[in-house]
Amino acid sequence: MEFDGALINALHDNGRLPVSELARRLEQPRRRVQERMRELLDSGAMRITANVHPALLGIHTYCDVQIWVDGAAEPVLDALRGIREATFISAVAGHCDLVVEVGAEDRSHLELLLARIRAIPGVRETASSQLVQIFKSRFEDATDLGTAPAPDAIDARIIALLREDGRLSYRVLGREVELSIGAVRARLARLMQNGMLRIACEVKEQDAARRIQLGAGIRLRGETTQLIETLRSMPAIKFAALAVGQFDAIVTASAPSLRAMRSVADEIRELECVSTVTSWVHLDVLRESYE
Repeated sequence: MEFDGALINALHDNGRLPVSELARRLEQPRRRVQERMRELLDSGAMRITANVHPALLGIHTYCDVQIWVDGAAEPVLDALRGIREATFISAVAGHCDLVVEVGAEDRSHLELLLARIRAIPGVRETASSQLVQIFKSRFEDATDLGTAPAPDAIDARIIALLREDGRLSYRVLGREVELSIGAVRARLARLMQNGMLRIACEVKEQDAARRIQLGAGIRLRGETTQLIETLRSMPAIKFAALAVGQFDAIVTASAPSLRAMRSVADEIRELECVSTVTSWVHLDVLRESYE
């Protein structure tokens, strides 16, 4: 429905927009907006939640790990599910068999995680690319954590409540953390202005199973400026980072068809700074979370 799409787009960057503001933007009656939003939320088609900058959860370094397995992949996937620090787990087709992203507190922690993955029975080989600059993600506008005030226990409680329901009222939040509405509003504004917290609308698309999700490892020649500017401007690119290791950059893209995805890949290959593009298709994403 066109109305649903407009409503979801309005909530995409700020899931806490008041109903009155949504009605104004959509040029629709307030009651219609409120009722349809409630229907979408109750049905599970839409969810409004707090997306937390991973650094607030103690994650400061990331590594993309490609895995080749002997035999069936399922036993290896089961073992990977047991690694709490594995923020992304996917079975893929193409360059390798599985792709995992791990988040670690520091380099020593990362080395332990990589050793743990290599030790899983059935893992034949791994290749790693440590992410050194994430330049396209849901948190690309966040300030440097070194300049942002550290969240305290009350901030953490507010964040936890908003992860369950991103549209909880300031009154409810204040009651839960025993603060005034004004104090809660100020804390939430600080977290959102710093880019540490985003209240976003997540949609369970009916055609999600038919969308193609592609991962790519890029090797570069020359400067990275052209790559960064181009990938940031491409709507199909959902995640992009510079890396050291097997690849110079790691990218995730999404498109409605293989033909559309081919166009995305070609646009990347045409860049003068790109030497090679190695790609894989995500068959089954088992985890995509910072929990």
